[in-house]
Amino acid sequence: MRLSKVLLISSLSLFLCSCAVMPEFTEKFDKKCQAVQKKVELTIEDAGMFGELECPSKDDCKAQFLGQMLGSVIVFPVSAIISGSISVIGNSIYWINEQGQCGG
Repeated sequence: MRLSKVLLISSLSLFLCSCAVMPEFTEKFDKKCQAVQKKVELTIEDAGMFGELECPSKDDCKAQFLGQMLGSVIVFPVSAIISGSISVIGNSIYWINEQGQCGG
């Protein structure tokens, strides 16, 4: 693999390293229907993936850094898939409930 590709992948991973997608549940009162409308929105939160490396040797530092990089590459997409699913299902249920309360 060329050095430029490695740097690009590393930079992207570092950019996303401490982020996770989280569902946020919100409510607002609809005066027209006289009911509370609920909604699930996605937010990006700091997951704090990277910490200080505590390593007695160079090999330990490499292993810890690679572990943190791998974790950062996995956490963001997995949290996006799971939180996105929660959002779609939750908003569908809230929409169906709202149609029943407000009459469409």
